[in-house]
Amino acid sequence: MYEYIGDRIRKVREMSGLSQKTLGITLGLSDKAISSYESGRTIPPLETLFKIAKELKKPVSYFIESTEDEASLYDRIDRTERTVKEIAHELDVIKDLLKDIEAKQDKSTPPSRPL
Repeated sequence: MYEYIGDRIRKVREMSGLSQKTLGITLGLSDKAISSYESGRTIPPLETLFKIAKELKKPVSYFIESTEDEASLYDRIDRTERTVKEIAHELDVIKDLLKDIEAKQDKSTPPSRPL
C-alpha cells in the first residue's frame, strides 16, 4: 500500500549523496533498517519517518503523499536548486577568469607617456 515510501526515501537519500550506512548512523539505525525501508519490506514507524524527513530536508508529506504531484513538485524544486547552485559556481569561475585576463592585460599594457 505504501510501497512508494521506500522508493522516495532511496531517491532523496541518493540525491543527497548519502549512503544507507551514513543515513542509518545519523538516525541511530542500521544500514539494514534503511535498506528494509527502501526496499519496501518494512514501513518505517512514523517517528522514524519524521527523523528521515528532517535529515533529508523534506516534509513528511513528500514520503507519504500517495499522489505523484507533490513528490514530483519537490523533485523539480530540488533539481532547480541544484541547477542554480551549479550555475552560480560556473559564474564564479568565469568571474575569476575575467579577473585573471584583466590583470594580464594591465601588466602587458605599457604606461602612457605624457605629451
